[in-house]
Amino acid sequence: MFKLSSSLCAAFAGAGLPAAFANSNAASKLYVCSTAQNADLDATEYAALTWVQIGAVGSRGETGKATNILTYDTWDTTVVQKAKGMTDAGSPAIEVARIPTDPGQVILRTGGAVGNNNSYAFKEERADAEAGGTGTILYNRGLITGPTRPGGRNEDFDLEVFTLALQQEEIVVDPVGP
Repeated sequence: MFKLSSSLCAAFAGAGLPAAFANSNAASKLYVCSTAQNADLDATEYAALTWVQIGAVGSRGETGKATNILTYDTWDTTVVQKAKGMTDAGSPAIEVARIPTDPGQVILRTGGAVGNNNSYAFKEERADAEAGGTGTILYNRGLITGPTRPGGRNEDFDLEVFTLALQQEEIVVDPVGP
C-alpha cells in the first residue's frame, strides 16, 4: 500500500489542497436549458439561464478543447514549421437510463430531432464543494444528436445515448466555499 510522507501531506495542505483532492463523478449533476442558445455566452449569461436537470445520467464523454496542429515544410528547412489551427470544443456522448417522462431527457430528444439545428446550453455541477459551498461548474453549448439505443442482452439496461456537438470553448467556474 502506498503512503504519503508527513512532509508531502504538509506540502499539499500548504498548497490549499484538501487531504483528499481527487473526486469522482458521483453526485455530479448535468443540466440543459430548454431554450435554444445559438450565440456564444459568458459565465454571467450562462448563470442567468433556467436549467432543467437531466435525470439518470450514467456517463458523460470527454469535454474540453482539442486544437489542430498545422504543419508546413519547405525545401530550405529540415524542421517542419507548426502553428495552431482550429479548436474543437468536443463531441461527448451522454448516456442516460431511459426515462420517457424525465424533463431533461425530453429536451435532449427534442434537441436531437432531425431538422432541429439549434444549439442548447449545458451546465455540469461537480460534487467537489466544501460543505455549504458550490461545486465546480462547467458550461458549454452545442447541437444535440440522437438518441441511439445500444440494445444488448438480457441483463443490459434500457439506455439512450445522445451526442453533443459543442460549439463554444468550455467555461469553468471553480468551487466557491460557504
